[in-house]
Amino acid sequence: MASQTSPTAARTTRPSADSTRDRILAAAVDLFSERSFEGATTREIAARAGVTQPLLNYHFRSKEHLWHAAVEDIFGELTQALSARIEGLRGVDELSVAKLIVREFIYFSAAHPQLHRIIMQECKVDGARMDWLVDRHIRPIYEQTVSLFTRLVERGDIPDVPATHIYYVITGAGATMFVLAPECRRLAGFDPLEHQAVEVHADVVTTLLFGS
Repeated sequence: MASQTSPTAARTTRPSADSTRDRILAAAVDLFSERSFEGATTREIAARAGVTQPLLNYHFRSKEHLWHAAVEDIFGELTQALSARIEGLRGVDELSVAKLIVREFIYFSAAHPQLHRIIMQECKVDGARMDWLVDRHIRPIYEQTVSLFTRLVERGDIPDVPATHIYYVITGAGATMFVLAPECRRLAGFDPLEHQAVEVHADVVTTLLFGS
């Protein structure tokens, strides 16, 4: 009996394992976004996460498995942020919802530019990872966005332009300044990731899309 693991002991060991896994995922997101799937190595990811290679291998059986888990993790955060925002806007008119969802997307993009860098890395060539990204994560967001903006166009709430182009205006204008933050610091002389700059950028994008 004395050798059995108590419920308390089981509860106290799991957070440590979860914390280790989270550190590995965070490091993987950073390195895959910086260097691409091909350029990043699991050894570098382990070093950035502050874990040993065998411990990384314990949590993730392969580099491919780690890439999928890292992408699932960051897209999960995006989905959670957007879903929470939409849930809090029940009963609000769709034009106001669209404006606030665009702002939420911009806030998330500023906090997590790695998501867009990973997409850009995978878009360099057609491949299985790009197909998986589109089908599992990007297409649902695209379809919801296009559906919403098509309705806004039909009601005359926004200019009559193709909703697909609106989607790419949002994803491009909303995220590019944060993805290119090093360039912006040198070119414009300010940090686009600072809170005030993010708010100004959200104001600019929503004004361009919806008017003042």
